Amino acid sequence: MRFMLPLAALSIGAAPVPMGMFQTWNAYRKAPIDFTSGGVSVHVEALPCPTRPVGDSTCAFEGYNNQALVTVRAPGIAPVSVETDPQSSYARIAVVHFGRDDPRPGLIVESQSGGSGGDLTAQVMVPDRAGYRILPIQRPDGGRVQGEIADRPRDVSGDGKIDLILQDAGFDSAFGCNACTPRPPRIFTVRDGRVVDESRDPALRPIFVADMARLRPICLSRRADRNGACAAYVADAARAGRFRQAWAEMLKHYEHGRNIWEPCDLPVSAWTDHGCPAGHITHFRSFPDSLHAFLTRAGYLPA
Repeated sequence: MRFMLPLAALSIGAAPVPMGMFQTWNAYRKAPIDFTSGGVSVHVEALPCPTRPVGDSTCAFEGYNNQALVTVRAPGIAPVSVETDPQSSYARIAVVHFGRDDPRPGLIVESQSGGSGGDLTAQVMVPDRAGYRILPIQRPDGGRVQGEIADRPRDVSGDGKIDLILQDAGFDSAFGCNACTPRPPRIFTVRDGRVVDESRDPALRPIFVADMARLRPICLSRRADRNGACAAYVADAARAGRFRQAWAEMLKHYEHGRNIWEPCDLPVSAWTDHGCPAGHITHFRSFPDSLHAFLTRAGYLPA
């Protein structure tokens, strides 16, 4: 459901900010914010209960939930509104040019939906003839992403389009505890009116090489629960064109008998109180066997 706000509400106290600079709306404060950027006016305010009361107990005390309504106005188009995640602790909004040749700017609307891994709900508002097309940022399989889009996102690949660097939430708790498994980068761009996962682009390999340098010392250490770092290290290497070298290193240093990924072939909605029902779990003999299967399913390695 969308709510339209009077134009006068946006013109009072709206401060101009540079293109690409995120403005933050904090759910705990509930106070509206207004800003302008690149000729676009943005108004953000908390939605009243009971619009989306699920997941926020403060509805009963404050009359508002943690969900915000973001309303955008630009010359020559009708106002457009989007809602942030219903359980977000904050929302960040930036006006950007997704491509250097775009005649009009678009927007990024990002909100943290919580969880131990910091699940992210991110939407882009892509300019089109009628106004804006609203698209989610997610993995090609529809899966979650995590992390936070950097302030002032830039063109890393050199193709004239900004690159949105997030984290692959598919690694969340896959190889041990949540904190034991780092997330490799997952990189998106807006191309031809669509959100595209461009993580396989060779021009972006330096991002994965840099992440390999962060994770390699952990994987090659004697630290307990290092297998999660090894998993992310090898995944980075597959994107960077250095898989064989990293795989050989992992085989020499991984922690035996620990952190073996065992997937369930049923959706979580079909699990019982005891988890995945018996007979639906794939068991692997070793961490390397499970890691290879995981990376193949996740698209890091060819089937």
